[in-house]
Amino acid sequence: MISVKYLLSFIIIGTGLNLGAEPAFDPAISESFWSSPEFQKRFLASYGVNSAIEPRFENPEEQVFFSQLGEVIREDPQKAIKQISSKITSTSSAILSYTLGSLHFQEGNNEEAIQHFNVALSKFPDFLRAHKNLGIVLVREGRYEGAIEPLVKTINLGGADGTTYGLLGFSYLNTEKYQSAMMAYQNAMLLDADTQDWKLGMIKCKIADEEFSDAVRLLDDILEKQPQSVSLWALQGNVLLQMEQPERAAVNFEILRKSGKATLQHLMLLGDIYMLKDAKNLALDVYLEAIEKDGQGDIKRSLRAVEILVSRGAWEESEALFAKMRATHASTMTEEETFKLLKLESKVAIANGKGDEALVVREQIIEKNPLDGEALLLAGAFYAQNGDQEKAVFRFEMASKVQGFQADAWLEHAKILVRNQDYTKAIEILRKAQKSKPRDNVHKYLEAIQRVASAAN
Repeated sequence: MISVKYLLSFIIIGTGLNLGAEPAFDPAISESFWSSPEFQKRFLASYGVNSAIEPRFENPEEQVFFSQLGEVIREDPQKAIKQISSKITSTSSAILSYTLGSLHFQEGNNEEAIQHFNVALSKFPDFLRAHKNLGIVLVREGRYEGAIEPLVKTINLGGADGTTYGLLGFSYLNTEKYQSAMMAYQNAMLLDADTQDWKLGMIKCKIADEEFSDAVRLLDDILEKQPQSVSLWALQGNVLLQMEQPERAAVNFEILRKSGKATLQHLMLLGDIYMLKDAKNLALDVYLEAIEKDGQGDIKRSLRAVEILVSRGAWEESEALFAKMRATHASTMTEEETFKLLKLESKVAIANGKGDEALVVREQIIEKNPLDGEALLLAGAFYAQNGDQEKAVFRFEMASKVQGFQADAWLEHAKILVRNQDYTKAIEILRKAQKSKPRDNVHKYLEAIQRVASAAN
């Protein structure tokens, strides 16, 4: 039986599917996190002053000014920005620079926020909340490498909480430091168990580190709370395939299918799994559903399904899919796609003992495209098998002029010459074939013919 990994590689090559990415799984911090009341509450609380551990106002005027800012900050942040900016000097308190940075972040001015947080830290290097907010805004900007240092500093200064650990984990994740990310996420989940972003990040780490069983377990936990999540059901299915557990994966995709939420990609993958398990009828049902869902969309996916059926010898199922494809895609198929379907149909015809029908199809292909090397070789092989050597040689000679098919065409031509005991010419052609495309089997065949030729002389 063909392995799961082999089938998956076929799927990926044939369709461009990336099983870790389809359906899309993005462990990014969700917008709901940034806009959540909890985050906003924590952030707005950061405007206060803890003079016991953070910088103080040495200038009484600054202290009075700051004490009057609270209402302005709440009601008109832009006005507050202007007022604070007018008070910033090289000697002004780090608190003012920090507050200005926080206001800029609140207003979406992230670069300005970074600038002012750095100024605050230059004035007071152990300013805990400045480190934390700098880390937050750097994460928000996607500058993950830079975010690590201020977030770690925040924790070391005693500011550890679920948010800080979670953002640190996310930063490590995006810099591919998976072990560090997992440790940070673990702490985040202990301190902030209700935030799903941390668990999703941990799942991505587990997948990246090939700890698939842990990823499946974590996905089970989330799916209990989010059973409507299409992307998570599909992600878990893909992880199970990585674990070479196609039967369990099929359950996930069937859940999506039965709920009416399966995408075309999900259906095609489910069909592939059924083919893997030799459940041809089930595969056919799913492929037909996929083509119906696709309408006149992605013909390549339908062709790939037909290819899989043909490759596994599912002749009856292939014919059913041929009929569906022609009914669905006949008016939209390109010439290349039409040729490909015709070739597949001819293979099935030969398998069903309908070689004459297959030949007609191949000759149709050649008539439309005289440089179709595959069709020329197949037609030549049919003629040779049925004793029409003249037509066979003609097709092989035509194929030998098509880039990429020369070596095979020369080999087949040589076989006819050998049957006719024309060893000299056969050896000449076999040498050309071997030079063009060196192969062990051709080399051994050539040596055998040379021995026969020597004995005959």
